[in-house]
Amino acid sequence: MSQIYKKKLLSYIHAYENLTEGNLSSLLMPLFSENAYFEDPFNQVVGKKQIQKIFQHMFDHTISPRFVVMNYLLEEQIAFLRWEFCFLDRQFKEHRIVGVSKVVFDQKGDVLSHIDYWDTGKYIYQKIPVLRSIIRWVNRFFRP
Repeated sequence: MSQIYKKKLLSYIHAYENLTEGNLSSLLMPLFSENAYFEDPFNQVVGKKQIQKIFQHMFDHTISPRFVVMNYLLEEQIAFLRWEFCFLDRQFKEHRIVGVSKVVFDQKGDVLSHIDYWDTGKYIYQKIPVLRSIIRWVNRFFRP
C-alpha cells in the first residue's frame, strides 16, 4: 500500500512544481478528494471548488508563482513536504516563503487533507512598515 502513496505523493509534488494558471484544473485539482480539507495561515476550506479558488486567488494576486519541494517524508498515508514558494508582487519585487505541508491521502490515494505551516510574521507582517516595529519589539522582548 505504501508504494501507492509514494506514487501519489510524487504526482502531487510534480503538480505543485509544474503548476500554472492554465493547468490548475487539469494537473493539481484531480489529485484532491471531492471533500478535501485545505488550510494555510489565511484559509480553511473544504471541497475541491473552494481549494481551487485559493489557488486562483494566488494566480490573480502574484506574478510568476512557483513552488519547489526541497524534501519530503512519507509514512503510510501521511506526508510532510518542505517547500519554497517564490513569486513577484505587483511592484515586481521577489518574495520567498519557506514552509512545511502535512498531506494526508485517503484509501484511494487522493489528497484528503493539506495543511500548510509557515511563518506569517517573518514572511508577511514584518514587511508591513507599521507592523515591522511592533514585531521587532515583541521579538526583542522574548530573546535573552
